[in-house]
Amino acid sequence: MIHLDVSDLEPPEPYSLAVDILMALPSDAIFKMTHRQEPFPLYQTAAEMGFDHYTTYPAENVVKIQFWHKDNIEAAARFLTDSTPD
Repeated sequence: MIHLDVSDLEPPEPYSLAVDILMALPSDAIFKMTHRQEPFPLYQTAAEMGFDHYTTYPAENVVKIQFWHKDNIEAAARFLTDSTPD
């Protein structure tokens, strides 16, 4: 699992860093991102690149997003069926 905390970064740096990671992400890996808000433009880009995502809101101004390749069935099962993913 690759983790990136962009909570203190200003746009467009979180988006750029995330896209760079997604471009190099192995097909069996999960990319976990911590942000202070939902990165809606990134969701669209990630989907176009072949990724799914799962978003949680553990605290005020804390958004955690997990991205994985759409063909990674284990990741999809983990995040889409488990109510408390890592």
